[in-house]
Formats: sequence, structure tokens, C-alpha cells
Amino acid sequence: AAWTIKVDRSYDLYSAVTRQKRALPLPSTSLHKRLSQSMRGRKSKTGPDDSSSAMSSGSSSNSDVLSGLSKHESVSAASGAGDFPEDEDFALLAAQKRGKGSKGDNVEVISKWGILIGKVLYSRVLAFHTCTNDYIGKFRTEQQKVAKNTVAASVRRRAQDIVKQARVVAKSISAETKDCFDIDWSAGGSGSLIPFLFTSEYFDNLVILAKAAKKQISSQPVLAVASAPCRVFGDIHGQFRDLMLLFNAYGWPGAKPPRGQPPTTFVFNGDFVDRGAHQLEVLGLLMALKVAFPQKVWLVRGNHEDRSMNEKYDFKDVCLETMGDDLGLKMFDVWEETFDQLPLACLVEGRILVCHGGIGKGDWDLNKLRSLHRPITSSSFARADMKWALNILWSDPIEDDDDLVTDENGQGQVFRNTAGVHDSPRKEQAVQFGWDVTKTFCARNGLGLIIRSHQCKPDGAGFDIMHDDHLIRVFSARDYEGNGNDSATVLIRNTASDQDVRNDNLQPLQRRRVDLSVRLHGLASHTKDEEASDRRAMTQPMVSSGSSSDGSSVSSGDSQVPSGRSRSSEKGKKLST
Repeated sequence: AAWTIKVDRSYDLYSAVTRQKRALPLPSTSLHKRLSQSMRGRKSKTGPDDSSSAMSSGSSSNSDVLSGLSKHESVSAASGAGDFPEDEDFALLAAQKRGKGSKGDNVEVISKWGILIGKVLYSRVLAFHTCTNDYIGKFRTEQQKVAKNTVAASVRRRAQDIVKQARVVAKSISAETKDCFDIDWSAGGSGSLIPFLFTSEYFDNLVILAKAAKKQISSQPVLAVASAPCRVFGDIHGQFRDLMLLFNAYGWPGAKPPRGQPPTTFVFNGDFVDRGAHQLEVLGLLMALKVAFPQKVWLVRGNHEDRSMNEKYDFKDVCLETMGDDLGLKMFDVWEETFDQLPLACLVEGRILVCHGGIGKGDWDLNKLRSLHRPITSSSFARADMKWALNILWSDPIEDDDDLVTDENGQGQVFRNTAGVHDSPRKEQAVQFGWDVTKTFCARNGLGLIIRSHQCKPDGAGFDIMHDDHLIRVFSARDYEGNGNDSATVLIRNTASDQDVRNDNLQPLQRRRVDLSVRLHGLASHTKDEEASDRRAMTQPMVSSGSSSDGSSVSSGDSQVPSGRSRSSEKGKKLST
């Protein structure tokens, strides 16, 4: 089936101060492009001035593909990232054969041929294999529908009540006159939010919720399957108020869709807890959403949904402090058992893979992921044969323009290759992967985009686009660890006009077109909003005695940023989470 994925070249940013959304062009600091591409001045039908960037499938006939190996003209019409080699690539190949190509050019050429071969294998040579997997996926989806009844109706009603209470809290947040950091916020007083959400019997309700969610999640595949429209969240890290602001601005799970439109699916891409001020509140609400809407809410595992991480950081301490030592330890164990059942990734419309960390070395495929058995514990990930799975949670992409690094002696900067697989500073088993790994992995698995989280950039927009638009990083906790970053989510929509796309009776290869659009939605950093407010105050005329001409009081414009949350001095560097 033919398909395209288009990433919008503008995004929406919501301010919790003005309560307004603005459409803005994507910031240049969030768009990453290889130096070799810039110097060659790649030409594309979706250039930088276009409103979107397209990734197209290899939908040509097998003869067209194979003739493209030798005939320049057969492939020059294919455009967009992820398509077949363009004019420059054939020029590079010719230069390589003449011995004139640079090492970087050789990597470009080799990667192009690897991507081409991967597409041929996926779309043509392995067509029967592809169809078989599609039918298996459909069968598993039917099993998921049956699994809706695995949770008792009374527990589902209890989860729905928790969601209703959260919406009451969200409404009160929307009525607040001032924005604040999540760590400085409490609903109606310190400690009152947990009993408000989960009733006075919050221990019992949270345990029931955790067990119900575990039962629901374990009945569904380790590679979850979601449909468009779909909204993807990145790391939340216990920042409940920011989650409410994002829901208020861009829509709630379970909300009634416009007439004639399907309801939106929600994917939460890991790291729900650790470090934040409202960890149990966030986790309890997400599990309630999963129980209340089992086919429309998907919780993907992050590296912080792990016993060893939660003991090292503070989620275990939060459980003990909130519930007491005995009950707190019981609650912690129940949550960890639930974490061990979470899916490791989610496949949206069969073309977009959502995972927390990345693809590691890229030496695995979706079928290998589907074959994993749960529970997957911390000790499971420590096995040598599970290193590839661990990297789904832990690996990081190398930004295309991140080709200058500090040398081993710390004396200066040296160039590094942004392609291939490199050691990670995180831990011994983790790796960093380059653009060529991403594009080859996508080609071999019939994918057009990978959405991952796991990293926050100081002063960033909450998202980054890299690897020829084949990878998006999204982070949903704003001002994380004092980094002054916006938060963001990703909205995926099916824009195809061909109704055959939605016809489930058609065989997979009979569906003629799947067009997906991707748009970023942001929530402005409180730090940035305060700085903008200060700048506006400084430009306004000074009024004596602290009063305006009509007698009302005016602010001096001084910003009181809480201690420990000043903006990072390491501008432009990534903060690993």
C-alpha cells in the first residue's frame, strides 16, 4: 500500500499565562541536519520553505525499483526523506568509484543502498511475510477487544470516577490567575490531592487500580497497536499540573470527538515517575485512564518504569512517605509488578513506532519484539540476549549536526561521525545510534517515523526533529530539573481522502493510500513566560507609588524563580533523564 507521512513545519504553543495558543514556525534549534547535506545543498520537492516535510513509501513496482539501481532517471522522480537515491547520491556513487569520494560521502552512499535494499525486501521480496504479519496483528487486535472485559465493571467505574475528579482539578487549574512550577503547586493545600483523586481510602483504591491495570495490560501485546488520530506524550516525571495543562489545551482521553471523526488515541511514552512532586497522582491517573479506556490509552514502558531505577531515585521513597513503611512497601511492589507488564513500544497505523529510548543498534525487527514474553524484570534486561530490548528503553539518537565533541583530554573539540553505533555515556550496555541506523531500520520494518522521548534539552522547545525527518524526540515535563524547557506532545492524524484506508475488510496490500500528518503541540515553559513578562514590564512606563493611573496596584516585574530551578548555563546541551 502507498503511504506518506508529513511533518508540519509549524507547531502550536500554549501559554499558561495568556491562556492562548499560537501557531509558530518550528524553531531552527529543533531541526537537525547533517553538515554534508547542507554543503551539498540537497534539492527536494519538500524544501525548507514548504509547510511540511514528506516521507514516502517505496510504492513503485518491483521493476521500477530494480531498474533504479542502474537507471538514473527511474528514481529521480521519487522525492522525500526515505525514498530512493536522488541525483546527488548517484553523483556520490560515481565519485566513490573514481576514488574521489570522502569518508562521509561513502557513508551516505552505503546507507542509501542499504535503505533501498531494505525497502525492496520489505515491500516486494517479503510481501507474503508482510501480509502474514498483518493478519496476525489483526487477530491480536480482535483478542484485545475481547480483553476489554478482563476488568470488572465496578473497577472500571471506579477508574472513571478518578478521571472525573482529575477533570475537576484541571478545571480549577484553568481558573487560576497565576502560573507556577509544578513543584510549587498543590490543589487546595499540601497533601490534599491524593485523597481528592482516590478518596480517603486511597491506598486500597490505588492497589485495586494497579492490579486492574496490570491485568488489562498483560492481556494486550508487548508491541501495542494504536490508530490515528493519536496523541503521543513524552516523559512526565510526576508533573501532574503540567499534564492537566496539556489536557486542557489539547484534549482529554475519552473526550467526545467531532461528529464523523473517530476518538483520539493516547500514547504515554514512559517515565511517569521519579523526581517529580506528584508522582503517585500522575501514575494513579494514567492507570485509571488505561482501565477506563483500555483501547484508547496505551502506556509504554520507559527506563524509569523499573525497580532498580525507582529504588535509586525517589519513587520508592514517595510510596513510603505517603503510605508509611509497611503499606508503602506493599504499594511499591504492586506498581513494580505492573511496570514489568508494560509494552515496550506502540505501533501507530502500522507506520510510526513509538518507543521510549530508541532502536539501539537496529539489529532487530518488530516480529522479534512481538515475540517477547512478560513479565520483563530488571534482571531480565541484564541478560546478554536482552541487550537489544534494554536499548529500546535506554539508547539515544545522535543529532545530525552534533558532529563536534570535546576531546578525551577536555582541551578542545574534535569532529565525530554522526552515523553508525557509538557507546553511550549512560551505562555500559546502552548505545547511541546515527541517522543511517534509523533510516535502515525504518526501511526494513516498513516504517516512516520513530517517536522517542528520554531526553530533555535545556531551553528547548520540548521536541527535536532529526535523521531526515525519520525521528522525533518529544518531552512532556516542562522546566524539568530547572532546564527552562517547554513541554510538547505529538499529534498524528490520518489525512487520506480515500475511504478504502478505513475499510477493514480489505486485505492490507489492497488499501490504496495511508496519509499521515504529524504536528507538534507545545506548552510554554513557566521560566520563559516569566522572563517574557519581565521584559514586557521593563518596557512599560514606570508608575510611582506602585499604583496605576486608575488606582489599581501594579507589579514591579521582578520574577521570583524558585531556588534550584534557574535555567541551565550549559546552553544547547542535552540533559539525559
